[in-house]
Parts: sequence; structure tokens; C-alpha cells
Amino acid sequence: MAELILPRTDTPGATDVGTAEFIDLILTEWSEERERLGFLTGLAELDARMHALFGRDFIECSVQQQQECLAAMGERMTQNAESLRGHSRQLQEAVEADVHFYPTFRRLTLTAYYTSEAGATQALHYQIIPDRHDSCAEAGSVSQKTESR
Repeated sequence: MAELILPRTDTPGATDVGTAEFIDLILTEWSEERERLGFLTGLAELDARMHALFGRDFIECSVQQQQECLAAMGERMTQNAESLRGHSRQLQEAVEADVHFYPTFRRLTLTAYYTSEAGATQALHYQIIPDRHDSCAEAGSVSQKTESR
């Protein structure tokens, strides 16, 4: 599923950077039992939905069927977010914790990818130590710009 969200292109894909291992680590080492069970229930419900629609688990379905499923979950995520806009943060968090497998999966996938070395450096072009240093501008040039405004 992560590879469908962030496929390999001219940069590494989600699978290349170990997204599944990251999600497993977060679920087993950092998540509360309620969060972990919610996530696992969401995976089981996804398989049940795919089985009802296509007669197979998610992993056994065609890429097109998998993409259709993820697109539908993404649309539902957007609709739910829109309906909660303007409500209290507590209500938003309560609904998110109860209902949303896909937003959690997506958030973990994006976090895993963009905090990986390949995701940060190749996709985001982040440099921990830049290859050049732009020194400070002279004091006169800053004051001249301020005066001209």
C-alpha cells in the first residue's frame, strides 16, 4: 500500500526506504494498545472489503483494484476532514482515533518516507550541511532596501 502512495520514480519509492519496517516499529514500540488494535482492525476491514468486492485480499488484487480502493479511502478521508472543520480539536481527535485507518497509514507512510535519508535528500533535496554558505549581507545594503520600501 505504501508503494502505491509513494511509488518509485526517479527517486526511491516507499518500499525502498523501509516504510513497512518503520510502520511496524511505530506500531509495536510507540503506539498505545488502542491505536495498534485500531490499525490492525483497519487492515482486516480493508481485506474484508476487498474480498467482498473482488474475491481476494488486498495484496492479491490487481494494482488497478488496489489504486481504486486507496483513492476511495482518500476521498472519504478528505470528506471527513471537511465535515470536521470548525469543530473542537477534541472532537476531531476523537473521530480520528476511532475511525481513520487510512489517515494513520498515510501519515506513517509519509513520515517514514520523508524522514528517511533517501526521501529527505533525493525527494526533498534537504541538505544537513549545505554545500555552500551565503554570508550575511552588508549592513548598508539592508538599510537601503528598507528605506526604499
